[in-house]
Amino acid sequence: MGELLTQLRKENMQAMKDKDTLKKGVLSLLISAIALGEKEKGETLSKEDELTYVQKELKQTKETLAETPADRADLIAETQKKIAILEAYLPQQMSEAEIKAAIEAIMQEKGLEPVKKAQGVIMKEMMAKYKGQTDGKTVNKVLAGILG
Repeated sequence: MGELLTQLRKENMQAMKDKDTLKKGVLSLLISAIALGEKEKGETLSKEDELTYVQKELKQTKETLAETPADRADLIAETQKKIAILEAYLPQQMSEAEIKAAIEAIMQEKGLEPVKKAQGVIMKEMMAKYKGQTDGKTVNKVLAGILG
C-alpha cells in the first residue's frame, strides 16, 4: 500500500469519527481510485502515480465548478471545499513565473527555438520533470505566451 493511500485511509477514518461527510466522500473517492490503480497495476503505486489520481480528481472537480450555475451558491461553496481538500494532498503548485522559467531552462538545455514546432517536446519534458507540481493546462497557457 502506498504512502499516500495509507495517509488517506487514516484521515478518512478521522473524517468518519468527526462526521465530516464532505471530506469523507472526497477521501473515499480518492482511496477507491488509487486502490483500483494498484489492483490494475498489480503492485504498490509510487508517490507520483498516486498524485496523478489526486490531480485527475482535482481537474474534474474544477470542471464541475466551472459548469455550476452562478445562482447555485450552495453547490459552488461545496465544490470549492472539495477543491481545497484535494489541493491539500498535492505538492506546492508552481506559479506561472516559475513555469515560464522552467520552460526557458528546458528550451536552453535542449537548444530549442521559441517556435510552435518545439511545443510538443517542451510539454513532454515539463510534464515529466514537474509531475504533480503543475498541470498541462497551465503549462500550455504559459508556453503559448512564450511561443506567441
